[in-house]
Order: sequence, then structure tokens, then C-alpha cells
Amino acid sequence: MKLFLDASFLEALIRSERKNHLMQILLGEMDSFSRFFTSAHSIHLLLLSLGNITLEQKRMILRNIEDLTDGIFSVSMDEIRSELLLAEGLGLEQVIALSQGMDVFYECSKKEKPSHPLLQVRNFFGETE
Repeated sequence: MKLFLDASFLEALIRSERKNHLMQILLGEMDSFSRFFTSAHSIHLLLLSLGNITLEQKRMILRNIEDLTDGIFSVSMDEIRSELLLAEGLGLEQVIALSQGMDVFYECSKKEKPSHPLLQVRNFFGETE
């Protein structure tokens, strides 16, 4: 299974009180041979959300994301156009996940977001252990 990790999920892995629970979920997915992906856009959003962190911390975060994921997708103009044209307002991260053939989209967001029927979304916000 191919899993897309969005910026909110990556942020929760770094500084959420539930990061150990989320890591256990990822370890379970690894045991079932799931593969993890994210995008350059998601990493950019993550670094923005973390605020003022040192260059060394940014490098460490990038190394850890590279180690965790099988691929980091770039953003294409077609994906940006698709995101603008879709009436559902999926957001660029979901559009990237769809265009790259992801099976599941992991997020950890307070916001209710629309989703596409071809992409299973799992929101870990508020989920209990």
C-alpha cells in the first residue's frame, strides 16, 4: 500500500503529544510492507509551521523524512492547475497524492477537508490510542 504523509501528519510526528502513537502506527504499516511518500510542498508547509528552528534542526528533519519515505514528489504545474480547477477544493497535497497513485492519505488536522472517492483519507486528529 502506498501512503502519503501530509504536512500536518509530519508535524504531529515531530511535536505532538501523540507522536509515539503515530510512530507505532507507521511501524505497523512498515511491517505490512506499506510504502510512505510525501511532497516537496508538504515539507515546505511543515517547515513553515515549525516556525523559527535552526538550520541544523531543518537538516535533521529533512534527513529523517528522506529516511522514512520512499519518495518525495515535486509539484508540477498540472497539479497546481488541477487543484485550482477541482470544485471540491481538495488542496494541493491531496491532488499530488491522487496524481501519484497513492492509496491512503494520512493527515492530522482540525480542519474538515473534502476528499476524493479514489483516495482514502485517515485523519489522526482526535483519534484516541
